[in-house]
Amino acid sequence: MHHHNRKSRTLRTGAGAIALAAALLAAGCATQQPLADRWAQLRVEQPKTHPRDAAQKLGVSEAQLAATDVGRQAVRLNDGEQNFKAIFERLPELGRIKAITRNDNVVLERSGTVTPPRRDAEGRVTPGTGFAGGPIDLRFSTAQWGSAFAVVQPGRGGKTSRSLQFFDRYGDAVHKVYLDNDEHIAAFDKLVADFRMAEQRTELKVEPAPAPGPVVANAKPSEEDIKELRLSWHELTDVHQFPRLLRDLKLTREQALQLIGGDSAWRIQPQAAQALIEDARSRKQPIMVFVSSRGMTQIYSGPVDKTSTSGEWYNVLDPDFNLHLRQAAVDHGWVVRRPTDHGIVTSVEFYDARGNMIVNFFSRRDRGQEETTLWRSIVGALPRG
Repeated sequence: MHHHNRKSRTLRTGAGAIALAAALLAAGCATQQPLADRWAQLRVEQPKTHPRDAAQKLGVSEAQLAATDVGRQAVRLNDGEQNFKAIFERLPELGRIKAITRNDNVVLERSGTVTPPRRDAEGRVTPGTGFAGGPIDLRFSTAQWGSAFAVVQPGRGGKTSRSLQFFDRYGDAVHKVYLDNDEHIAAFDKLVADFRMAEQRTELKVEPAPAPGPVVANAKPSEEDIKELRLSWHELTDVHQFPRLLRDLKLTREQALQLIGGDSAWRIQPQAAQALIEDARSRKQPIMVFVSSRGMTQIYSGPVDKTSTSGEWYNVLDPDFNLHLRQAAVDHGWVVRRPTDHGIVTSVEFYDARGNMIVNFFSRRDRGQEETTLWRSIVGALPRG
């Protein structure tokens, strides 16, 4: 009973506690203040702050922020590659979900249901089932993952938000899955109960993040390397062979694009990102958008309808597909024309000032089909530079 009184007394003095916290902050003692309190205070002062931005302001990782809510609105889930994979195998049970992958400068949100995976004789997942080519289209690098949480908290408009949140070893979000219906709440709760970690701690250890330095290029490649690159480029039959070629020649992606010749790749201006989406929208050209975090690539395939700009973000706001692109972060882009078994495949890639890829676009096409001439004319009109 005494404990209950103490709790209600703490609740009554909430406003005073916030005032005291603010006074401590002003006195420069904030570092002594527990992270949970600093996070609570920031939520009061800036209720719309995204956890990713809040983590940066507080000098911690987003996963460490999530851990402070363990025991209240977060549950720590079992980690390790086997568990992460097993959780995703259960996602078809949740009905309609929203899957979100982001990096610092672009966010891809896609809503839909997941069909249980069907496999062919070789054990490969049949396209259109599982996470291969359906509405929720994902490519996993779970070796990078570190922790996972289920979070149940008040959402927009008084609704409860239920999500599964996955973080890498450095505490950055790799992927989040939100329940997007009210019929499968029991299935969500069961999934959380089945993967609940035995020890529910509010502290989380993360590895120090690698310094975000510029992408390091090879010293000047030799004439032989350049010749080898150009010959190999024209022998590519599949887009996935390119990364292997780069590793063999010890070239960064952009270095290779500069060297393969102006017919195969050319540089474009940052405003081309918005121009590309607007042109695809107005000319009804379906696109593919690839967005990657450190441990996940998510792909959207389909049309674009509603676009808008809000502050520093340029947005696609369709019912089942949202894309948010931080305009100022786009430093430049490349048009890349790769040979494949099905003719030339043209992609449009955008990079930040450090040389990290932000987002990558292709024409949406059916297997074995060539891309449309419309796509090629849209890409051809993008401002070079």
